[in-house]
Amino acid sequence: MNTQMTYTAFLDEQCLASGPLVDVATAIQQHANQSNATVLIFNDQTGKQIDLDISGSKQDIQQRYAEHPETVKKVGRPKLGVISREITLQQRHWDWLDQQSSSASAVIRKLIDKELNDPNSESNKMLAKQATDRFMSAMLGNMPNYEEATRALYQGNKEVFLDLIRDYPKDIYQHILKLSAYAF
Repeated sequence: MNTQMTYTAFLDEQCLASGPLVDVATAIQQHANQSNATVLIFNDQTGKQIDLDISGSKQDIQQRYAEHPETVKKVGRPKLGVISREITLQQRHWDWLDQQSSSASAVIRKLIDKELNDPNSESNKMLAKQATDRFMSAMLGNMPNYEEATRALYQGNKEVFLDLIRDYPKDIYQHILKLSAYAF
């Protein structure tokens, strides 16, 4: 599974830009200078629509949306991206964790990473379905076959799903295929 955050911007039915947030924001700003048309931006991992601030220069946008390490001192191991939170488990879970050769936190991180990297896991299939559904709802809520395609998506019926979406606009169709790649 792709764990790098990517975004896609659409101008009506046309894909305007796709990739890291800074690249999408820069492309939208360039387009905004030429047109006042509304652009919709989506997080590719969640399917959620987002808003961007494209004011200022190209350098302002690059500073605003470039991925850079946090400079604020945090408790724990911030260079590794570790965030401290409380977790509640049953005694048998703690007993099992205590028997492992690594710390409880390390074991839990490994289990989560294993799940995240398995595109065939049930949780990742559901996440892909939800992302696809959110995108389709925003872009195609009034299109023919939308509701039937959504039902086929959640039922895991790939053939019916693909048949129902085949006549959608090309860029939207391609993006749905990308989002639903791990849904079935």
